[in-house]
Amino acid sequence: MNGAFWSVGECMLELRPQSNGTIIHAAAGDSYNTAVYLKRLAPALPVRYVSALGDDAMSILIRKHMRAERIDDSLVETRPGGTPGLYAIETDANGERRFAYWRAQSAARSMLAAAHLSQLEAGLAQCRALLLTGITLAILDDGRRTALLALAEKVRAAGGWVALDNNYRSALWDAATAAQWMDRATRACTHALFSFEDEAVLHGAGNSAQALQRIESLGVPEAALKLGAGGCLLGGAAVRTTVHVPAPEVQAVDTTAAGDSFNAGYLAQRLAGANAIRAAQFACTLAAAVVGHHGAIIPAHAMPPLPDTLSAEP
Repeated sequence: MNGAFWSVGECMLELRPQSNGTIIHAAAGDSYNTAVYLKRLAPALPVRYVSALGDDAMSILIRKHMRAERIDDSLVETRPGGTPGLYAIETDANGERRFAYWRAQSAARSMLAAAHLSQLEAGLAQCRALLLTGITLAILDDGRRTALLALAEKVRAAGGWVALDNNYRSALWDAATAAQWMDRATRACTHALFSFEDEAVLHGAGNSAQALQRIESLGVPEAALKLGAGGCLLGGAAVRTTVHVPAPEVQAVDTTAAGDSFNAGYLAQRLAGANAIRAAQFACTLAAAVVGHHGAIIPAHAMPPLPDTLSAEP
């Protein structure tokens, strides 16, 4: 695994109320969650987070969380006077989530300014794989979105991977705008790690086969369509025909980061040489472990063991 993994997005401070009236905190956010799980699975792989934080106590706390997980924060720009996004999370009896956000003034929205872009351009040759998400695109203005996709195209042109998660949040932007930008991003990516739920909202897909066919039509070499408890569908050149990979049956207590951890498990295994099917099987196993715990980031000891063998053949 030559080069580094870059994950682009917004890392927030997660606040989780406890039954005893206290609140515990952690660093979280879709692209950050993926970065953490991938680093745990591939300790020798440099994992760098790309974003912006402020210089306040909460931003400093987030950086401490990053460093505790061995995430390189050298590509996280510091915005004097800025603050990070915060969110509080509650879950119901089925593990479904309800969020309250304070992120309108998040410093991450100002990332990819001229000086930051120059820093990224200078190190782009060291980027082996780049991850971006629908939430990453949603928090940026059009100029920054365009700049990010230009970086992605350069990574792909140089032979690197560009992974994209279509993570859609209606509170951040409308579906029509999101669909337009997501299609632009899809054409720049090499690995589409999409959820069927979001694909249906953005493009009206009636079933998973239709959704996968639409994604493939945009020229993505490799696609994994996440189906929640139903596992995933694999498509693209990485498999000879569409393949369904089931997920383990588990009782979810918190579905936070299920898709993010799937992304990490899949990419870690593919970067290590596993074929797409084996990578998806492990990704489903990891996601199943994650939904069995509260919070976006589960304890390191709860991580499932890596498979003993890899295979390069689909």
